[in-house]
Amino acid sequence: SNGFTPPTSRPLSCHQYSSSTTTAQYAVEEGHPAVIGWPEKYSEGGGSIDDGTTGPEILSTEFQIQNASSSHLQQLDVENWPTWTTSDKPKWGVGNQVVDKEMPYGELSYVLSGKLEIIPQSTGVPEIVNVGDFVTFPKGFVASWKVLEELTWHYYLY
Repeated sequence: SNGFTPPTSRPLSCHQYSSSTTTAQYAVEEGHPAVIGWPEKYSEGGGSIDDGTTGPEILSTEFQIQNASSSHLQQLDVENWPTWTTSDKPKWGVGNQVVDKEMPYGELSYVLSGKLEIIPQSTGVPEIVNVGDFVTFPKGFVASWKVLEELTWHYYLY
């Protein structure tokens, strides 16, 4: 025996979560706990869910990388979005590749620092995400991710 014990197989369970948020843009009838908790993190960062003039919005229904303009950053109130970094997450260390990651929710990210290679399962073609890019990850999107430089980004979950 080599001491290896294979993981046991267990059925996955699905849960429904609800939110009392009533603003249509942020309403969550059911969904991932991270999505439900996002508006609170946004408010804690200084964002206002109720002002109706600025704030996050979905830019695309497909995987997309696009350069962000200063007016777009202001309109989407990106500076108040929560921040995520790879610096304290060994799984996302520089050079590590995470294969066939499936997005459990939609996400729009704005890259503050670092560089990431994403290889969508659908195309197999590597795409590079750089500082100043918006990246749309639709729910269900499957790709391999490789951190090329330590990442920090603002994010909007939906």
